[in-house]
Amino acid sequence: MSLFSRCSKIVFGSVVGLAAVLGAAVLVQPASGARPGGPPGPLCGPTILFVCSAPGQDDVFVGLTICEVAAFERKTGRTCEPFGG
Repeated sequence: MSLFSRCSKIVFGSVVGLAAVLGAAVLVQPASGARPGGPPGPLCGPTILFVCSAPGQDDVFVGLTICEVAAFERKTGRTCEPFGG
């Protein structure tokens, strides 16, 4: 019975020690690990549907991100608004 008690104390101590080491490792993580990767810049967001029009031309529907809309408007001469449904 004494051997069983001694083994259970060793196992319990090992589990507590491992939990303490893992907890300390999580707490000392550098803050830079939480930052997203990639170059800094605007958040373009998802692709959404825009309706783009120009005088004397038919309206067109295009799927663009916010970052792509300005370039599309300059290239085509159209003005775009998000499609409401």
